[in-house]
Amino acid sequence: MKDWYENYKELVFSSETSVEKIEQAIRLKYDHLPELLYKYRAVNDFSLKNLEEDSVWLSDPKNFNDPYDCSFKKKDEINPNDPDFVIELALNSGVIDGTDSCKIDLIRSSLNPTETLLELSYPDKPEYGRSFGRALGEVVKEQGLKLTNELSENMKQTFKVCSFSENPYSILMWSHYADFHKGFCIAYDFGSLGNEDMRTRLMSPVIYSDEMFDASGIFGRNKTVNNILYINQAALVKSKEWAYEKEWRLVFGNMTLQNEMSFRVPKAKYVILGTKISAENAEKIRKICDKKGIEVKNMSMSPMKYSLTY
Repeated sequence: MKDWYENYKELVFSSETSVEKIEQAIRLKYDHLPELLYKYRAVNDFSLKNLEEDSVWLSDPKNFNDPYDCSFKKKDEINPNDPDFVIELALNSGVIDGTDSCKIDLIRSSLNPTETLLELSYPDKPEYGRSFGRALGEVVKEQGLKLTNELSENMKQTFKVCSFSENPYSILMWSHYADFHKGFCIAYDFGSLGNEDMRTRLMSPVIYSDEMFDASGIFGRNKTVNNILYINQAALVKSKEWAYEKEWRLVFGNMTLQNEMSFRVPKAKYVILGTKISAENAEKIRKICDKKGIEVKNMSMSPMKYSLTY
């Protein structure tokens, strides 16, 4: 029997969608939303303000530490090695005639269709044609990759994201996101908001994969995806190298938000102070938490093994 995670992936990555499927996916992830989600923070004016105001910062993915964040791939339709692409280009430009089945068959069966096309175009100078074809193929291929990369980078701007983790004990995340254990970690209960709240409906688990998100069905010449939520999944697919983060994300897609901004979240359930936090910064956090009635816990290092506890 499939676990909920596999069922969820099938629902959100389906080529066709419906209100029923969307609601099923939202209900499924809400039913499996962790009791608490954690936000690692360095101590600075912004993080203290977020703690005091019950807010988080929705960021532009271009500022994240993973250069692949929110990236996607798509089938390279400007492909000099694809005989169908070369034939279509040649027919549309009038280089060959649709009735010339002999040339079309030669191109279709060629291992280097662009070279073959140019060779046929220069019957008196076949070597020149092949050389020209090789050079043209390289230019076309480079241009196709450039266009795909530009599209992917531009699409990143349509997302605004805030990341959380299921795990407050990660030595690596305390190092990466909480100023080398000198920061703090905030526990949030998003489940208490209910399934109808926008913040829980837009909260989703990250899907870890060996393959980059494929957007060919959306941006291809022959569109095969009719799912308004499909492209939003580009913000949820990450390399398996990040799986240790056990990440959930609050994602606003489709240019819902134009700019990075502060966003309201539930009041913290409690705050955990890092093992190397300074007395001064610990006092700043305690003052805020005392005023708001938030419990403060202290993370500590096990003396016997590589683990943290509070």
